[in-house]
Amino acid sequence: MQKLVVVFLLFGLTCCAINVVTSPGYVEIRYQQTVLTITDRTGFGSFETTLPATVVFSKPGYLSKEVLLNDASMTYHVQMVPAATIAIDTQPTGASVFINGVFYGKTPLETVLEPGEKTLTLERDGYCKVTEIIKALPFEKTQLIYQLSTTPKITINSEPVSTVWLNNQKVGQTPVQTELKPGRYTLRLSAENFFELTEEIHVTNDQNQLFSFILIPCATIKVNVVPNHAVVEYENQRKIQPAIFTNLPLQKLHMKISAEGFEEQSIEFTPKQGLNELNLSLQPAVKTLTIEAPEDAIVCVDGLSVGRGSGKIRVSGDLHWVEAKLGERSWAGIVDLAQTDTVRVNFNVATLIMPKVEDVKYIVEGLTFYPPAITYLQKGFHSIEIHSQSSLKRTLEFKEGVLALVKPSEEYGYLNIFSEAVSRCYVNGQFIGLTPVLFYSMKPGTYTVQVGGKEFQIQIEAGQIANVR
Repeated sequence: MQKLVVVFLLFGLTCCAINVVTSPGYVEIRYQQTVLTITDRTGFGSFETTLPATVVFSKPGYLSKEVLLNDASMTYHVQMVPAATIAIDTQPTGASVFINGVFYGKTPLETVLEPGEKTLTLERDGYCKVTEIIKALPFEKTQLIYQLSTTPKITINSEPVSTVWLNNQKVGQTPVQTELKPGRYTLRLSAENFFELTEEIHVTNDQNQLFSFILIPCATIKVNVVPNHAVVEYENQRKIQPAIFTNLPLQKLHMKISAEGFEEQSIEFTPKQGLNELNLSLQPAVKTLTIEAPEDAIVCVDGLSVGRGSGKIRVSGDLHWVEAKLGERSWAGIVDLAQTDTVRVNFNVATLIMPKVEDVKYIVEGLTFYPPAITYLQKGFHSIEIHSQSSLKRTLEFKEGVLALVKPSEEYGYLNIFSEAVSRCYVNGQFIGLTPVLFYSMKPGTYTVQVGGKEFQIQIEAGQIANVR
């Protein structure tokens, strides 16, 4: 009697009624080969089984699900997952299929998966590896066919559209699609108003590879300055008109503008992407020139009369041509205000002017001069040598208070150009220097001279001096 009671109690503990709710309804519940129940339209089902037990829930169009039952007091809620069928094939066949890193077999292959995005990998000896994100759709069969390649296919994208060079060979504009063998390549991308980009790319054995780049925007600055001989400096770059600086960052920049005869100016500027144009004007650098001369001497500076005798005048620039006349006596000199601010007129010497002629140098009493140059001689005889393609030596007598012009050749006339502020000078469109231009040698004829925004027609005669102001 005691043994029967024990058996009855054990049986009562292991055979239990189980309640389940499935979503959706009409789900078959099976234990091993036995169908325990099929849930109703609402998904409710009840059955008896011994515990613990692992049962299988199944329904066409859904993935089967195993559930461990071990508590008769609870209602089991089971959410069925729709099935997604994937059929994969390759040309050629026989590629190994990995889904989320798990080996599923070789192509052609058909399998059932949970819906969602998966990482598909295909590998076959002698061919490139294919890696792709696929989407498994619920209740649907997705057919995927891949043509395997022996050479990787490369796509190069950029923002913005850029010209592409690979190993210094131009291959087109992005997006560029090409085939490259595995290895390392030097890639260069360029686009207007963006910094050029150079990168090394590593092409692997993957069949499809994408390289994407974003270029950094940059600016171009064009600086127009009055006067036109101004020099614009940015970092270690020095440029004259037009001063164009490219590939500049979009941040605050510091520039310095200078010109002979003008006040230096510094600017701070934050450019925008693309072309930025700045127009600036420098102020003339005005200096004081002190002239010491006899009281009745008529004095001219840069071809313009400034009065009689000693005085102080305000001038622009450092280099100036000073002339003085007292009766029949004359004197001339070049003063550089960067060296001295005073010029002393001396009518007791002869002024010897040596004009600029190509490849000519002068030797006066053993001293060498490179033209244009000026020197002063005491009254008497002096030796002058003129060296060019041939050498000529003369001994000439000089008197005090005279202007003497050495003429290396009778084929030339000479041109002086003056302006109120230092300016660029052009003869027939060719730049010849900054004012003052002194004793510039020219063949006889008619010429167009441009200086300080003005244009002149001048006639040059052999052995004569023409002045332009």
